[in-house]
Amino acid sequence: MHARHIRFQADPDRIDASTRHTEEVLLPLLRDMDGFRGFVSFGDRSTGAGVAISYWESEEAMRASEEAVTRARKDALDDAGAQSAPTIEHYEVLLQT
Repeated sequence: MHARHIRFQADPDRIDASTRHTEEVLLPLLRDMDGFRGFVSFGDRSTGAGVAISYWESEEAMRASEEAVTRARKDALDDAGAQSAPTIEHYEVLLQT
């Protein structure tokens, strides 16, 4: 399994708007993609710091999804009042319980 890790900085007052956008737009898009295995999002309401992680069956599936999710991710971050471009990293999941 592989994971895409996204770290972002948002406006603390707009986290709920970003979460709604993610639930209504991004997650349905992800669920329709081959190899998608899950998603989790974390946020700090006091600072606006956030992390989102998507899980993929394979590195190939993760890489293939990148172009398709770029626009939806940008829209979600715009809704969140993101103050800079997100940091995106890719990992192999080595252990999961």
